Amino acid sequence: MDVDTVILGGGPVGCTLAFLLNDMGVSNAVIDRDLEPYGLPRAAVMDDEIQRVFHDHGFGDWLAGNTTALERADFVDQSGAVLIGTDMPPLGLQGVPPVVCHFQPDLDAMLRARARSGGSCTFWGRTAVDMGDRGDRVETLLDDGTTLTSRWFVGCDGASSWTRRQVGITLDDLRFDQEWLVVDVEVNEGSTVDLPLGVRQYCHADRPVTYVKCHDRHRRWEFQVQPDEDSAALNTPRGIWSLLEQWMTPQDGRLVRSAVYRFHAVVAPEMRRGNVFLAGDSAHQMPPFAGQGLNSGMRDAVNLSWKMSFVARGLAGDAIFDTYGAERIPHVTSTVAHAVDLGRLIDQLAGRASHGVDIESGYGGKRPAPFLEAGVVVPGDPRVGHQFWWRPEVSAALRTDCTTFVVVTNGPVDLSGSAHGIPLVNVVDPEATGGSFAVVVRPDRYVAAVAADEQELNDALASLEAVML
Repeated sequence: MDVDTVILGGGPVGCTLAFLLNDMGVSNAVIDRDLEPYGLPRAAVMDDEIQRVFHDHGFGDWLAGNTTALERADFVDQSGAVLIGTDMPPLGLQGVPPVVCHFQPDLDAMLRARARSGGSCTFWGRTAVDMGDRGDRVETLLDDGTTLTSRWFVGCDGASSWTRRQVGITLDDLRFDQEWLVVDVEVNEGSTVDLPLGVRQYCHADRPVTYVKCHDRHRRWEFQVQPDEDSAALNTPRGIWSLLEQWMTPQDGRLVRSAVYRFHAVVAPEMRRGNVFLAGDSAHQMPPFAGQGLNSGMRDAVNLSWKMSFVARGLAGDAIFDTYGAERIPHVTSTVAHAVDLGRLIDQLAGRASHGVDIESGYGGKRPAPFLEAGVVVPGDPRVGHQFWWRPEVSAALRTDCTTFVVVTNGPVDLSGSAHGIPLVNVVDPEATGGSFAVVVRPDRYVAAVAADEQELNDALASLEAVML
């Protein structure tokens, strides 16, 4: 079988990449060892950037019925006093809640169905046993003897990634290592147990604890395992309910899942070897305090999908793939570093250790968000490399075929002679330009360039085209 892209891993990152490629006309096959999605909760939150992608690809009704907006996030001390925190606004810059919670088994099932119905060839219950990059193609052998030939191969196959080992990429350790017990509970219908709204970090000297108000009646606690404790003994019904007793009892809900995790922070120094790419946990892993593990993997999928589409359509050369790592590695490294600092801040505010972490790294703080510093961008304006704020007209233009650059201007401009290799749509929206002549928005909604006049716009488009060809 010949396809443009083979995706190893049918979890949420792999299936997000699959449906995006389908919508952009790039044929693909998805391989996963499991016949059905994993049935227990893992990732729990989705940020506004990923929600906006889902809205643009027709998932608005699903989001409305299957997510719950996060209302607050804070750190509290032993007495319950708030040390730092913020209330979440109903809508953020993307026209959706800043963060929502979901139940991952439902998300996984929906994404699998969407990938298959959208045209992906799916190989559920299969594994890859060999993969070779021949330069002009990648050949993949499955355990049942099936051979797939593709232009590209993407490993979305998790933390223990077979793909990463096959191509010989090792992970850089960002030096965070803690053992935590993660407990998921479903609160009984009609229960009056009083629990916090949103995410709360309990900075307790004896044991830091994370609490998350997940979707519907699902709740999560994460308990830091102490050096002198036996995590296996803690991870029993008796041990778990002894930890939960200050919040709820077995009469208030049922245990859904518990697992001991070693939270760590690692990033691959490269996310591409030839025609083979890494995405999601195969390329980066982080502690969960920022809720950005799955979101970062989905950002990988969004970034890679439009670039594969441009190459498949002859609008860009292979050089554009050099920008995948150039854009994603610094961005995700910053994200991982923030998650690490959040974990260290919990210990610090509990008085357990002094890590020198600024309290502004906490929820509601003023720590700058990561942005694209290089790649398919023209630096020079502080808006470049950040997500463009939501505007209905721009959203409509980006949805046209999912692979269009939008030039937002104060007035109509003639783009017929500009950057012939880039599909361009002009949206006239003076309120959206922030006083500039033009803002160039990429297919993934990142601001690629800002121009003060028509000459700067033409120069910027030429620079973008040069990076892509």
